[in-house]
Amino acid sequence: MRPLSRLVLTPLILAGAVAPAQASSSLLGVTWTLSSVQEDGQSASPLAGAPAPTLRFDERAAFGTAGCNTYRATYASREAVLRFGPLATTRRGCTGAVAEQETRFLNLLRQVTGFQQEGQTLTLWAGARSRLVFRASGAGAVPQTSGNAPITLQALEGTWQLSGGTALRPVPATLPTLSFAGGRVSGSTGCNRLGGSVEGGAGGQVTFGPLATTRMACPPAVSAQETAFLRFLAQPALAASLQGQTLTLRAASGQTLVFRRSGGAAGTVPSLAGGRYVLTAVAGRPVSAAVSRALTLNVEAERLSGSDGCNQFAAPYRLEGAVLVLTASPVTTLRACPDAPAVPVQLPAFLASRPSVTVTAAGLTLRAEDGTVLSFTRL
Repeated sequence: MRPLSRLVLTPLILAGAVAPAQASSSLLGVTWTLSSVQEDGQSASPLAGAPAPTLRFDERAAFGTAGCNTYRATYASREAVLRFGPLATTRRGCTGAVAEQETRFLNLLRQVTGFQQEGQTLTLWAGARSRLVFRASGAGAVPQTSGNAPITLQALEGTWQLSGGTALRPVPATLPTLSFAGGRVSGSTGCNRLGGSVEGGAGGQVTFGPLATTRMACPPAVSAQETAFLRFLAQPALAASLQGQTLTLRAASGQTLVFRRSGGAAGTVPSLAGGRYVLTAVAGRPVSAAVSRALTLNVEAERLSGSDGCNQFAAPYRLEGAVLVLTASPVTTLRACPDAPAVPVQLPAFLASRPSVTVTAAGLTLRAEDGTVLSFTRL
């Protein structure tokens, strides 16, 4: 197969596009990894030894990695039609074949007009003779739920306020809340207080134990909200997914409750500064001891530093709630490291992608919008 030829950047014209609508539910919350490309009838594969581009959909946007930078775009979808709006990307400097692959990948996304999904394979059509073919990452069937990456109870710790969903209509000024801490949940139905246990399950599922509530009299609309809220939480094995500061709980019926993280929540990084960490897992899979020693992160009050496996880097940062935001591009050394271990993630680029942060006594977790999760242990 020949390498992908260079494409000319062309803006996507949305005139006459379908009205914005979410993609098929089987596409949502899945990381689709590029496996092959066909351009003008000629096939090509992603670069060997380099991160393959990825694509994810949520109910409002499409996003992922282009091999070097991350990107995000609105999209419009109906039946087999799919079109992307303008692509917003980070601006990390990329060179060589990786930069060329990224340019071609983003250009093809701009030209997409339709899609087809068959099980674990997603094909995006960019004209009659060009297409992008993706495979669902990880083993098992494609999840049939919307949202984003499955999460653990540890990632849920903190306070969440109801913001929407299909299971009930929230009553303004009486929004229910949930607070998670150490396998327990507390909160408010909008009128009464609630409390009980919560358990995590496979694939990011959560099941609430019997919830006890106070018994204050509530106005009729608030009482109806409370009944619907408690009925939803009583269902077993709710699928939980997280994107940034938004938590979605989905029942087997397809009904959802959507929450936003509240300020001051547990785990929203009050103790982030002053730690030195080593990478111990990516997406829940432990890394080798060599990689763990090579990928390090030092956190000061307004500055991050560490090692990317070869070179040292540093960058100023701030926190926006539980989101880590670099306020300038990372500065790195330029050593050649032929004997450095192969690393599963480019740490400076990951930090620049605005990951959300969860801090525990043992370490911290960084979660990117594309679903990539890095787990660090405190030294």
